[in-house]
Amino acid sequence: MKVPLAAMALLLASALPAPAGDLAFKGYLKTYLYSQEPAAVRGLPGRADGPYVTNEDRLRLKAYWDGGGQLKAEAAYELVYTARPGPLAAARPFPENYTYRISDPGRYLLPASGGNAASGALAQNLDRAFLTWSPRAFDLYAGRQPLAFGNSRAVNPMDVISPFRYGTIDTEERQGVDALRVKAPWGSLGELDAGWLPGRDWAAARGAGFMRARKTVGGTDLTAMAAAFRGNLMGGGDLARDIGGATFRAEAAQVWAGSFSARRPGDDFFRLTTGVEYNFSPLGGLDTWLEYHYNGAGAASPAGYAALASRTAYREADVYLLGRHYASGGTSAQLSALLSASLSAMANLDDGSFYLFPAAEWNAAENLYVSAGALLPSGPRARLEGLSARPASEFGLYDKVFYASLRKYF
Repeated sequence: MKVPLAAMALLLASALPAPAGDLAFKGYLKTYLYSQEPAAVRGLPGRADGPYVTNEDRLRLKAYWDGGGQLKAEAAYELVYTARPGPLAAARPFPENYTYRISDPGRYLLPASGGNAASGALAQNLDRAFLTWSPRAFDLYAGRQPLAFGNSRAVNPMDVISPFRYGTIDTEERQGVDALRVKAPWGSLGELDAGWLPGRDWAAARGAGFMRARKTVGGTDLTAMAAAFRGNLMGGGDLARDIGGATFRAEAAQVWAGSFSARRPGDDFFRLTTGVEYNFSPLGGLDTWLEYHYNGAGAASPAGYAALASRTAYREADVYLLGRHYASGGTSAQLSALLSASLSAMANLDDGSFYLFPAAEWNAAENLYVSAGALLPSGPRARLEGLSARPASEFGLYDKVFYASLRKYF
């Protein structure tokens, strides 16, 4: 019988003596209201025109167990109800499965099947279930847990496991993956880190593994990383250093496609992000950043965008940007003790399109937050040619979205 790694961790935790340690519960309730205008070619079959109003309600329950010694455990389960118009649901179905998980309980509770394209659906997600063992020499994490790599703000070239896309509204919780991970100190300012992700149904071709080393040398934080994922090989690294009160960062990764399966040299790609972040004094602190990103997997012009979907970078490495050269930046400020605002943007330097992301948040009461914002793309929309659409710009393919949210933590 195939047993999920997350379930194994929970079974091990449940076998521990109940009286030992402390058990704590936390959670939150989030509700989002969206006005979404799909960037569609009007009249194209299977495409939805807008704007449409969508509602999403998310209840997340968290449990923490501290054995008071070397053992800890964490679990999180969430229910998500989504209501959206039928044409939008049919045109934009949700993904059926989470990536890098051995198995999952049925994702949709209502309806039991076809929930990804239903106008109203209740979904479940066992997003955390891992045990931490911390003897003196190392920390071992076993089960469903978050993994993140890289130090860039907009695009992380080394993060091929579960990256956030630029413009993701809710980035509080990174999607949990099933992994066995070990971290060990390396001297006084370093760390060694290695992990194994078995993949769905324990299939090696769907899994991943990584080794990472981090060290501070002469005031510069350096990281080197190697990873195998879905039969591909990646090597990369990042650095960060303070220069004149600003933080300079750089991150790069090279992927050799099919290194552990069928070698595909034509699908190899290189990505690089470099930039600077500085905190200005006005408004009690104005955090500002600017980055350049090179995407070697992308196309030099919109004429090549449609052919990218079959490439390794887009099928197996979660690359989503279609062009090659990008500039991104943003700023955020604490306008008052209870009110903050931010503005960020990304521009495709090859086709001239860009994506603007303004947002504001108000701490209305203790553990209660109200926020609002927009995702505003700019660029020529796709052109209709027969029954197919030809992209005219990258961000011209993106939806225009306005949103408001209410979040309550407990």
